[in-house]
Amino acid sequence: MPMSQIDDSEIDKIIWEEIHDSPSRGDFVCYIVHAPAGAKHQEEAHIRLGKMDDAPDKTPVHYFRAIDRIRELAGQGNATALFHMGKIHALGIAGRQDLPSAVSWYEKAMKAGEPRAFSNLGWFYQSGYGVRKDGKKAFELLSRGADGGIPSARAAVGMMLLSGEGCAANAEKGMQMLEDAFTQGYVNAGNHLADIYFAGKYVPRDIERGHAWLFKVVDQGDDRTAAILGHFLVAGTHGKTDIEKGLALLQTAMERGFMPAYVWMGALYKNGSGVKRDWDKARYWYEKGMAAGSKECEEALIRMLSENNPGWTGQDDQSIH
Repeated sequence: MPMSQIDDSEIDKIIWEEIHDSPSRGDFVCYIVHAPAGAKHQEEAHIRLGKMDDAPDKTPVHYFRAIDRIRELAGQGNATALFHMGKIHALGIAGRQDLPSAVSWYEKAMKAGEPRAFSNLGWFYQSGYGVRKDGKKAFELLSRGADGGIPSARAAVGMMLLSGEGCAANAEKGMQMLEDAFTQGYVNAGNHLADIYFAGKYVPRDIERGHAWLFKVVDQGDDRTAAILGHFLVAGTHGKTDIEKGLALLQTAMERGFMPAYVWMGALYKNGSGVKRDWDKARYWYEKGMAAGSKECEEALIRMLSENNPGWTGQDDQSIH
C-alpha cells in the first residue's frame, strides 16, 4: 500500500463530525496532533484555534466521542481504525499516553495488514520505546513497512543497512534505499544522504554529492535545509563557500517562516563567520527575528549587547521590549 493509496478519510470524517462545533481548544489541538493522512480540516482547525482566546486549558471535550467511534470501527477489524487506536495511545491524544496499549493495537493492525503499524512498531523496537530494544525485530518490522510503501520506513531500513544495525551491513543497498525513499517523497532522506557523503563513513567522502543532495532537498521546499545549507555556504564549514548564495538561502528560509534562520544570520555577522564582523548587522537580524516572534533572537541580542557592555541587562533599551 503506497503512501498515496493510504486512505484515512473515514477516520478524518469521524473526528471532524464530532469536534467541528466544539468550544474547546483541546479538541482542535488533538486533531492537529493526530493528523490523519490527507486530513481535510487542518487549516480550518488552525483558524479556529487562532480565533479562540489564549486560555491555558486545552482539555478536549468532544474528541472522546470520536475515539469511541474509531474504537468501534476497529472492533470490526478495520485495519485503518486499528492503526489509529495505536496512534491515539502512543501519542496520548485526548488522554494519557499508554504505550502497552499502543503496542497491542499496532500488533492487531499488523495482523490486518496495515503497513504503518509495522513501521511505527519497528521504531519502537529500534529505540526501546515502550518495548525492549531489539534491532533485529526493528529491522524486520521496518522492512515490512518499507515493502508496504512507507518511505520513512524505507529510509530507516537504509540507515540500518549502512550501519549493520539488526542486519548484515550492506552500504550499496542502504544508499539505494535512501535514494528510493527520497524519490517516494520522504525528503529527509536527502539530508541523511548529504550527511553520509560529508562524513565519508559508509561511502567515500564526496563534498560535491553532499551539497547536491542538500540542494535537492531545498528544491522540495524544505525551509530548515535551506537555512542549514545557507549557513554552510556562508561559513564554509562543509568544503564549499558561496556567500551570496548562502545569504540568499537564509533569507528565503526566513521569508518562509523558519525562525532559527534569523538567529543564525545574526550569529554569522556577530562572529564574523564567512562575512565581515558587523554587530550592527547582527543586531539588525536579531531585531528582525524578534519582530517576527523569535524569543531566541531576543535572548541572542541581549547576550550580544551584554558582551559589549558588561553588566547591561537590556532593561533600559526600549527596542528589546
